[in-house]
Amino acid sequence: MSRRSKLRVTILIVAVSVTVALAVKFFLGLTPRDTRFPDEMRAKGNKNAPIRITEFIDLECPACARGAEYLARMMAMHPEAIRLDLKYFPLPGHRHGFSAARYTECAARQGRFWPFHDALLSRQANWSRLLDATPAFALIAQEVAIDKDKLSACLNDKSVDALIQQSRLEGARRGVRSTPTYYVNGKMVVGMQSLESELERLLSEIKK
Repeated sequence: MSRRSKLRVTILIVAVSVTVALAVKFFLGLTPRDTRFPDEMRAKGNKNAPIRITEFIDLECPACARGAEYLARMMAMHPEAIRLDLKYFPLPGHRHGFSAARYTECAARQGRFWPFHDALLSRQANWSRLLDATPAFALIAQEVAIDKDKLSACLNDKSVDALIQQSRLEGARRGVRSTPTYYVNGKMVVGMQSLESELERLLSEIKK
């Protein structure tokens, strides 16, 4: 075989290999939207921010929805100053709180935590009244481009429930009794009004 023929064969093999690899990724859905770990998916903001907030949230809690709106505004106004990390703390008094956390965690595992979280809380007043909120959760999942088959598999994954329970136990050990409870640079802050005061104080100190 001539050198030119060998070169053609090599190029053909490489081209076929690349095509097959891309086809496998496409058909099996192996191309990730986001390569971060789920813990990082549930966080946003500057990693080096001077103000670090950990929130224990019940996604059915109306005060949590209001707190989320407030924090979104503050982070938009001070993008370099605030880092937010969310942890699940479903309350037993909310019938859909645990289920909402399960769907949100499955969204995180597809790299869609924040779009799902935001849509879920913006419609909280609607789905929280339902006897069965799962169709509402499924609709939101569809709207924020979550893969249906992967979502179904995730909802049957026992590790999801275990993670939510672990998060709740962590909150309980840290003294969380109600939601929203925030830890701002390690300091416990309960409720949005208290959070507003604490953030105003910290932001004013940063500006000095």
